[in-house]
Amino acid sequence: MSTLRFLASLALAVGLAAVLPAAPNRLLVQGGTFLTIKPGEEDPFVGYMVIDAEGRIASIGKGAPPAGVTATTTIDATNKIIIPGFISAHSHIWQSAFRGLAPNDYVRNWVTATRSQSNHGSAEDFYWFTLHGSLDHLRHGITSAYNFTQGNRDPAYQQQQLKAEIDSGLRVVHAWARSGALGSSPGVVPPTPAEVRTQFMDFLAFAQAYKDSPLLLKFSLSGTATTLESVALDHSLVKEFNLVNQTHFLEYPRDAEEQRAHFRFFVETGSLGPTLYFGHFIHTDDAMLDAVGKAGGGMSWNPLSNGRLASGLADIPKYLRYGVKIGMGVDGQASADLPDPFENMRMGLYGIRAKYESGTILKPIDVLRFHTLGSATVMNVADKVGSLEPGKYGDFLVINPASVDRAPVYDPYATLVFACNTQNLEGVYVGGELVSSYCRLTKADFPHVQKELYERVNKIRASYPVAITTQ
Repeated sequence: MSTLRFLASLALAVGLAAVLPAAPNRLLVQGGTFLTIKPGEEDPFVGYMVIDAEGRIASIGKGAPPAGVTATTTIDATNKIIIPGFISAHSHIWQSAFRGLAPNDYVRNWVTATRSQSNHGSAEDFYWFTLHGSLDHLRHGITSAYNFTQGNRDPAYQQQQLKAEIDSGLRVVHAWARSGALGSSPGVVPPTPAEVRTQFMDFLAFAQAYKDSPLLLKFSLSGTATTLESVALDHSLVKEFNLVNQTHFLEYPRDAEEQRAHFRFFVETGSLGPTLYFGHFIHTDDAMLDAVGKAGGGMSWNPLSNGRLASGLADIPKYLRYGVKIGMGVDGQASADLPDPFENMRMGLYGIRAKYESGTILKPIDVLRFHTLGSATVMNVADKVGSLEPGKYGDFLVINPASVDRAPVYDPYATLVFACNTQNLEGVYVGGELVSSYCRLTKADFPHVQKELYERVNKIRASYPVAITTQ
């Protein structure tokens, strides 16, 4: 093509772009009571929100939308509460296949019982386990989650779990798990550091096909706390590949001093900081909290699971005084046993108030913030999700206090946290698209997924007994 012809073509393209109309906004929400969770914006307001064609928040404000604002779909949210989608900072999504196991055990025996079933699942089984669990998160109003995956030397396990996450429509931070980690079958030889790095590199090569999906928020590690070498390896991968690391730590209520001794591994390797946060983190001491807070680190508070497994109650007000960042997670659907943020917030809030015998020590807005922006912050994705602000993804919930009557609303935060549940969850929106209404999924064939899950779990149950454990 000649230079003259090229310039003419370029001019034509620019001219066409100038006259072509912009893609219409996807959604306009108006008349709702907004709890944006934007820092510094605590007061509820009646207003509007516009979701653009790309599924991001274009504008949000008080009162009626400006004249001329239109969208393909408009929602009248009068007398309804609009909040960001819940975020679970700690989920084992595949565990929805194994609810109710080891109902009277601490976490270690519970792991033994659960893995006596899950360790016999194939990579394809884990696709369906993860798809089922992801859809269950969406049904309960969770629009983003940190997913601890099942590790296995067969790379298909990681591949199938990632595929299921994206297929579900849930936004995820995918936490890659090395083979031979805690909970693996007895006798499994842990991989060497070189083998772990090779496994991870192979996974990243596969994941290139998904890297541009807006549902994939970030990659992470399912961290370890067992040895100095393993913690150092995790930290090196975090730095090299721009990851975040969440490590299970100080969950088990017994042998706390032995567990606390491992904290030095994180200090000596330089791992503490904003890219590391701890799951559970219950049986701490002041020196640990001081170190984590000063380094800019955080934790995921998981009240439902901690209560179910008798793990203990994290002293959240104390953690906040030390500057520790707080997110909230629903943990696994085999240890909570529901991915229900409403129950999670209430149990945590009431437990802390009972401990302190104070109604002001923690407030409804605090736990709502933990389960939205707080979780996004510890997950290192607060630039994308967690609050209703322009530029972030249009992930939000429409709460209808009248669908199952919660009486007149005096304080939207109080009504939401004290009284509402999934029966009031009129709409779950991801990128401005309705994905669930009153726990009924709108974009997925959940009965088919259920059928696949039940058949696969029943096949495992028929061949392998559940491990019987004792305290």
